[in-house]
Amino acid sequence: MRWVEETEVEQTGFEGCTGLHGATVVHRDGTVALDDVTVLARPGELLAVLGPSGSGKSTLLRAVAGLARVRVGRVLIAGEPTTSDPALRDIAMVFENTQLMPMLDVARNMGFGLQARHVPAEQVQRQVETQSRRLRIHRLLRRLPTEISAGERGQVGIGRALVRTPKAFLLDEPLAHVDAHERARMRRVIAETVKASKVSTLYVTHDQSDALSIGDRIAVLNAGRVVQIATPRELYDRPATLFVADFVGASPIGAIPGRLVASGGMAGYQVGARTLPTWLPVPAELGGQVGREVLLGFRAEDVRDAGREPDPDHTCLAGAVKAIDRTGRDAYLTVQIGSHRLVARFSGRTGARLGDVVTIAVDAARAHVFDCATGRALYHPAIPGQD
Repeated sequence: MRWVEETEVEQTGFEGCTGLHGATVVHRDGTVALDDVTVLARPGELLAVLGPSGSGKSTLLRAVAGLARVRVGRVLIAGEPTTSDPALRDIAMVFENTQLMPMLDVARNMGFGLQARHVPAEQVQRQVETQSRRLRIHRLLRRLPTEISAGERGQVGIGRALVRTPKAFLLDEPLAHVDAHERARMRRVIAETVKASKVSTLYVTHDQSDALSIGDRIAVLNAGRVVQIATPRELYDRPATLFVADFVGASPIGAIPGRLVASGGMAGYQVGARTLPTWLPVPAELGGQVGREVLLGFRAEDVRDAGREPDPDHTCLAGAVKAIDRTGRDAYLTVQIGSHRLVARFSGRTGARLGDVVTIAVDAARAHVFDCATGRALYHPAIPGQD
């Protein structure tokens, strides 16, 4: 399996890509922040960079911007290797905590980058007016930064970047302080601007819903290394590791250990004293794993309320409810099964409460299978509707 596209840069000859190629960044105290990282956004592509705190996401952007020194490897801006000063890289960057010039009103803050590049005043005004209306901050143009909220300052920072057509956009948690009801619209404006400008964009976030919604592809980082680069759909359906499977999705993936068994050529998983039949032949990818311990990962949509008439092809398990996450239409229940937990999707109208014992139906044929020692993916179930 080829999960990380680390050789792609050689195959394409860079072709307008922006990002890092084989880059290592070391902090002053000797901590390796990025270890041999290749993350390249294609022209017009919005590449989301996703990972937990401390994974190296912001360091990656700072390295591309010239604010962090790359010890090994290369920085590329629009396909060209660069070691130039940050001011000469022609990038537009948005930080999580937007810093605006307090003596300038919102309009002049948004247009400052254009004015610094000697763009005619009429054009500056036109571009500021257009982008402010798209972001719905036109009413703020004559206010000073001290007269608007933190969320509004974040929107102004985004607008200040989007009024330009730089060689690359670098966005570091740009929606961190934007109100929840505004986030979806702001994501749409950012995506539309990137597509229209045909500029490479790196979009850093720790929020997987942001990454899945806005990214053409997503690069998942953990502990300074790239774990997987893929489209949002592939990342969800075919995670390279248990870490990715658990990190990407509306709810954590449930993982329980089991032993792969076969009878009459049909596969099953022995979990404790129970055997979960798949009613399918042993997959070719698991041919060498029969009799071995593996980790079974189940998405919440494949673990459901058994109801009064459970599907005979599914295995029913009972356990106590440890957590409930209600989303309106659905309720995601974390259920204790032995010493492990599975997340099951129930109707939002369920009357289940913490501590209740519920019966869940598990579709063993939908298990994602991982190596117990490394967490690497061994097998993924077929995608419904695709052969």
